[in-house]
Formats: sequence, structure tokens, C-alpha cells
Amino acid sequence: MLDPRRLLVLRAVIRAGSMSAAATELGYTPSAVSQQVATLEREVRTPLLVRHSRGVVPTEAGSLLVEHADVVAGRLTRAADEVADLTALRAGRLRLAAFASAGARLLPGAIGVFRRRHPGVRLSLELREPEDVPDLVREGELDLAITFDYLTGPGDGSAVASGPSVDTEGLTTTWLLDDVVNVALPPHHPALEDAGVSPTDEIDVSTLRDAAWIRDSGQVCREQLVEMCAAAGFTPHVAFDSDDFPMVSGLIESGVGVALVPDLAVHQMGRRVVLRRLRPRLVRRIRALSPPQPSPATAAMLEVLTSRRPA
Repeated sequence: MLDPRRLLVLRAVIRAGSMSAAATELGYTPSAVSQQVATLEREVRTPLLVRHSRGVVPTEAGSLLVEHADVVAGRLTRAADEVADLTALRAGRLRLAAFASAGARLLPGAIGVFRRRHPGVRLSLELREPEDVPDLVREGELDLAITFDYLTGPGDGSAVASGPSVDTEGLTTTWLLDDVVNVALPPHHPALEDAGVSPTDEIDVSTLRDAAWIRDSGQVCREQLVEMCAAAGFTPHVAFDSDDFPMVSGLIESGVGVALVPDLAVHQMGRRVVLRRLRPRLVRRIRALSPPQPSPATAAMLEVLTSRRPA
């Protein structure tokens, strides 16, 4: 295979008309230019230049190779321009994934800001459960994913992990938000007798031992519910599985069960749904997952996301 660097040296010599002029253009010594041309002539086993007192002219083989060198030079220039467009965010792509409530509340505004700043970058967004996205980021099928783990605790900053953890080995994690989880109940539910009347009043998890649960269908949420109830000394009775919050709201208003509803999804609850904080406190720690060496578009989106998170 011919060395493209030598082809470009030959092209420079023929365009400049002499070895010395090409050496000045390329920043080489005339001896180095002469050696590159001589090596290329040995590779193709035919002379490429005719030398005369005023410089050089190409042989037929030299002219043929210069035609191909022009193509190589053009492709290299195009490649450099395209890389420059990527790094300057004038082009490129950004493949995002998020779980449903983050896709509905966190990302639309961030995507709007990003698109106004970088209209040449192609964006895509798909909904994925937290446990599904780490491998997709590691394998290069996603550029950035929004995921979460659960934390539980008294609310004084000493929260600890609760439920299964998303495997983030080999990835960069960026904290975005701690999303407090509420219990959503129908009006006049027996557990409300043990709580106050203010929306900020708490309900102890142990008072929900006899409740029918409407459980989120995602694996992380399913396992977290079991662990939360086990810590309170009971096994939850699951009546329905659904990750559609309007449906969950309708079921709660119909009096068929209770559900865990994070703050990001509270706006999807009907007016008759009663929301209370839990004791012990439960939060979803929402994070962005990205490769250790993110693309310029990924880094730019992380900047947007972190600039919009609460203080």
C-alpha cells in the first residue's frame, strides 16, 4: 500500500515545481523531500519526476499519482473540517436516554437550550429503565443517559442506599437532582388517620402494611418497594403494576390502592389524590451517566443539565 504522506510530498513537489520550493512549503529540508520522493519511486518501481535545471516536471506515472494525491488531499481536508465541526458543535449527534418522568420534566427544557445553542447537532431521545442504560453507554449505543438510585433516611443528610443499585462501573456519573418520593393515597385512606392534614406531614411506612400497592413496573422500583416494606416489617400486597402515572392516579382516586410517586410525577396526579411524605424519607438520586471521555456534544449537554439543577 502506498504511503499517503509520500503522495502528498510528491504533489507538493510537482505543484511547487522544485524540491526546494516544496521543502519550504512543507517545512521540511530539501534532503528530506528528495528522500520521500526517492522512496516512493522505489515503491512503484518507476521514475516519477524528470529533473532539469529549472526544477522538475512529472513523468506520466507521476501525473497519475498526483491525480490520486489530489483526492487524498481533498479527503483529508474534508476530514479535518468535519472534525472541526464536531469539536465546535456545528455538527455531530447526541443520543440520549431517560426514564419516563425525567424524560417528561428534566430533559425537554435542557434539550431546548441545547438546540438553540447548537442547532447543527442531531438529537435523539428514547425512554429506558435505569437498569438498562449503563451497558448501552459502555457499548457506545448511547452518549448520555439519565438514571437513578434510591436513598432512604431521616432527611438530615444521612441517607443511605435503598434497593438495587445501577451498575455504573467504568462510567462517569454526574449528580443532577434528589427527587423526593411521596406516597399517594385515596381520600379517607385509613393511614391518613395517623398523619396530619398538611401536605408536608409524614406517613410512617409501617402504617401502610395493609395497603394494596400500585407498583411501578421497572425493576429498580419493584425491588425498592419490597426492600422499603421489609425494613418496616411487612411484605407489600401488590394489586397492580403500572408505570403510567395518569393510570396510577385514576386507580388511586378509585380507591383501589396506594403508590409511590416522586415529585417529578406529582403534576400527573389528580386533584383527589392525597400526597404525603414518607417516614423514613425516600428520595431518588437522579444522575447522568456518560463515557469517561465524552464527546463535545455530550459534554455540552452535561453543562446544560448541571446549570439547570436546583442549588
